[in-house]
Amino acid sequence: MAEKYVITIARQHGSGGLKIGKRLAEALGVACYDSEMLKLVSDSSNMRDKHVAHDDRIKDTSLFEIASQRYDGSELPKESDDFISMRNLFEYQSDIIRELADRESCVIVGRCANYILQDRNDVVSIFIHAPMEYRVRRSSSVHSMTEKELERYISSIDRHRASYYKYYTKSEWTDLRNYDLSLNSEVLGIQRCVDEIVSYIKIRFGEI
Repeated sequence: MAEKYVITIARQHGSGGLKIGKRLAEALGVACYDSEMLKLVSDSSNMRDKHVAHDDRIKDTSLFEIASQRYDGSELPKESDDFISMRNLFEYQSDIIRELADRESCVIVGRCANYILQDRNDVVSIFIHAPMEYRVRRSSSVHSMTEKELERYISSIDRHRASYYKYYTKSEWTDLRNYDLSLNSEVLGIQRCVDEIVSYIKIRFGEI
């Protein structure tokens, strides 16, 4: 049995990847860190004014401890169209992801985590996908848009994720050779995806 393992999840928008990540973390008894949480601790004003210290998702986690140790009071890089700033932000977040992986078993959703941790033997990388029709149906409960508007919105987010991944990894986001498992959430459903990942982890690392 592995003493520690990390599961990274990349996902098409609307496929339920974040929900799968959270349920998986709950099933395994570990923390789930997503892109939004990493963005929050990469914002100078949040760290300087300790806004994240009061965020229930972050305040008692290793993410907050690591980010607090790394933050020295200076201005952190921001997400923008400036490639140098974006590269600095990516490296800052990558350092946090590596330290999280060193410290504990966890689930990390997004932020090219599979690429950042690719040389580790305690990492399982997952890609969650689904047909557009299914993703539109799921997204319609959250966004007040027409079907066509939702398709355009979902496609734009996927293009952004693909471009982000390509820019930093020089690889294709949807290239399944970059992942251990690729799961269709429409075919399996959210819970069955979680079950399949847990089964794979047990095969890979032994009973958990």
